[in-house]
Amino acid sequence: MAAGLGMGVVLTRSSRDATLLSMSQITILAYFVSLFVVFLGSAFGAFGASPGTPHLQVYAHRGVRSFAPENTMPGFRAALAIGTDFVDMDVVLTKEGEVLISHDPLLKPELVRKADGQFIEKNKYAVKNLTLKELQQFDVGRLNPESAYAKFFPDQLPVDGTRMPTLREVVRFVERETHGSVGFQIEMKTDPTHPESSADPVVFASAVYRVLKEEKIIGRTEVQAFDFRCLTALQKLDSHLKTAYLTSRDNEKGGGDDFYSQDPALATLWTGGALLAQSGGSIPQMVKVMGGFAWEPEDAELTLGSLKEAHSLGLKVVVWSWPEKLGTAFDAKMTAKMIDWGVDGIITDDPGRLISMLAARGASVPARWSLKGR
Repeated sequence: MAAGLGMGVVLTRSSRDATLLSMSQITILAYFVSLFVVFLGSAFGAFGASPGTPHLQVYAHRGVRSFAPENTMPGFRAALAIGTDFVDMDVVLTKEGEVLISHDPLLKPELVRKADGQFIEKNKYAVKNLTLKELQQFDVGRLNPESAYAKFFPDQLPVDGTRMPTLREVVRFVERETHGSVGFQIEMKTDPTHPESSADPVVFASAVYRVLKEEKIIGRTEVQAFDFRCLTALQKLDSHLKTAYLTSRDNEKGGGDDFYSQDPALATLWTGGALLAQSGGSIPQMVKVMGGFAWEPEDAELTLGSLKEAHSLGLKVVVWSWPEKLGTAFDAKMTAKMIDWGVDGIITDDPGRLISMLAARGASVPARWSLKGR
């Protein structure tokens, strides 16, 4: 019996079966092609959009600081589930040279508790003087509700019993869950005004580089720092490593760490001895001269002119927010301005909200990852 398919075409059972087989093969082929396209899209999304295609990269700051304990495994899990191009984290160096995930060379009472559940004393615990075993006795799964810091993150979910992970642990977790599809942004935390509690930049750089090399993630990693000595030390180890030079409003004229100061000691305190005047008074030019891959200014510091200058120099520009100065962990108006100006990336405590703003504008967004029962 014949079956009519329209357009005057009539097929016998055998010819119909052959057609269905052909259609099935096409469907299978289309499926694999679509997977390939998704793979390409993911690759370009995470590590640079294809030429001519605007793409703003999402950096999940300290995991998802607005909703999960910062710089912890619960935070990084949440970041992957929400979607991000880069997981962002801070690192410090322990007494035995282990690279630890933590924002502070001196542990802060705003988010660190002792085994008895009490928040620690201020300025008592320097990471460089403690072993990894000693540091993992602390609980970083809950903000101190009495602190001013906690007021910026009222929706952060406590996860009691959370420890500070090592950089290697975080890298292996992200690699396992995303199959190498998410980038790493790693900030080296040192303070040249307090060398007694900070790691030596050269020793620190060597320890960080060792992990990146052994874990084979150099090509997908950007290392950032306010202390430029850390970055120049890394560049001496590997000129191909992507370094990102962090600045803030404090580095502008009249700021507390003024790069423009007439006092060389102040002007070079965070630059490792480099004078801004030697780069024509231009921070983007200084970053370029020093060998940087990216300039990462505070969002309120950036101007459209400095953005255009940085781009003309071939620098990637990624911005970050300072909640204590903005008055909020996520400023939608500031974020919209950064998107409209065309920055290359935004470091955010709320990647979900940033992704929503990008989606509403028809921009590409990062993949979300379904974690394997963790």
